[in-house]
Amino acid sequence: MTQRETTAALLVRYLEARGVRHVFGLCGHTNIAFLSAMEGSKVEFVNVRHEQIAAHAADGYARMTGKASVLLTHLSPGMTNAATGVANAALDCIPMVVFAGDVPSHYYGKHPHQEVNLHADASQYEIYRPFVKRSWRVDSAELLPEIVEKAFTLAESGQPGPVLVNVPMDVFSASIDSALMERQLLNTKSLRKPTIDNGTARDIVEALGKARSPVIYAGGGVHLARAWQELKDFVDHMQMPVAHSLMGKGSLPDDHPLVLGMTGFWGTKLVNDTCLQADWLLALGSRFKEADSSSWYRDYTFNIPPTRLIHIDIEPAEIGRNYPVDIGAVADLKSALLVLNRVAREMYPDGFKRRDIKEKIQDFRKTFREQNREMSESNAFPMMPERILAEVRELLPRDAVITTDVGWNKNGVGQQFPIYTPGSVLIPGGYATMGFGPAAAVGAKIANRARTVISLV
Repeated sequence: MTQRETTAALLVRYLEARGVRHVFGLCGHTNIAFLSAMEGSKVEFVNVRHEQIAAHAADGYARMTGKASVLLTHLSPGMTNAATGVANAALDCIPMVVFAGDVPSHYYGKHPHQEVNLHADASQYEIYRPFVKRSWRVDSAELLPEIVEKAFTLAESGQPGPVLVNVPMDVFSASIDSALMERQLLNTKSLRKPTIDNGTARDIVEALGKARSPVIYAGGGVHLARAWQELKDFVDHMQMPVAHSLMGKGSLPDDHPLVLGMTGFWGTKLVNDTCLQADWLLALGSRFKEADSSSWYRDYTFNIPPTRLIHIDIEPAEIGRNYPVDIGAVADLKSALLVLNRVAREMYPDGFKRRDIKEKIQDFRKTFREQNREMSESNAFPMMPERILAEVRELLPRDAVITTDVGWNKNGVGQQFPIYTPGSVLIPGGYATMGFGPAAAVGAKIANRARTVISLV
């Protein structure tokens, strides 16, 4: 006998089965059926005062868990309030599934209360199209189960990012055959990710092994792939210095002897000069963004060419976007680095010794600290930012989670606030949205209540 249930009840059951424990958002009449179905479930609704806060909190939550977070919004004004936060997640490649309530489908064309419809009826979902990976409008209740499954898969696969599922109010309340959702639960929830072949790995390792002054450039993709240990293993064996983008900060602990620091406008002379002098650069999950690359002007951060570039990224469109590439590989960084580590140990079993660059980095750190000592110990009022950063770092546990907002607090953290635990600094990079810091801290704390979380704004 066919069992029929509301799509809202089936959706909550799907979220439970997928391991979703929190949904961020605000209540509205268009999503009330979904909220009602959450009552008594394992899914907790995190209620906020404004949808942008919900989006940033969901963003911080996803960065901590490595899984797609869930955001629930009301129609038009709720959805547009959340848009800034969702766009911020999109430009930083953070997986998120957004469920937006909409007017009842039988009201399309009538211009009901709050519908965005001055120039196009039933087109609310198109507002998000420029920045989400995909936006769906659920035109039939029976289609919701397969759309939800596609939404989570797309959000978490390839280059991650937010997706939108636009659900008319009547669809949330409609009853459908429960077998439609049960069928989706049979799908694997973790796709196998692409890696590199042995031949490509050998070409990369050989080029780096023969290089005079090779440099690794770590981008935010290292965090997205959670490839921290694999990167450390490769760096320790090849003994190559590591520069990083703003979003790549914390890929390795900042006190690792081979970490140069952040490049670009807010980078130090050591890191920018070392990148300029590199004969080979291995870029891992980086877009070479404007600030990180000094607006791509020569003689400031990168000169490519003559520096030769190896670029590995999960998204083909990022490879060669801003600089010509000698070797480009489309791969998940965690998987690719596993292969590179194995091949590097086969080709160079004794590894490398680069004592000179380690000493250069150590000397620079000492000099940099001395140059900042006056500011970091100043008794001036208002307090100098350097003193705030220095004293906060001294008091925090090594694995504390840091969120920033936008402005000097972000760039100052990137330049001179040591991060000791990979993945513990959450920064709004691409969209650079003010308001991210405090809300992302809330999401990060909900994701990991045992960690100390602080927002530097």
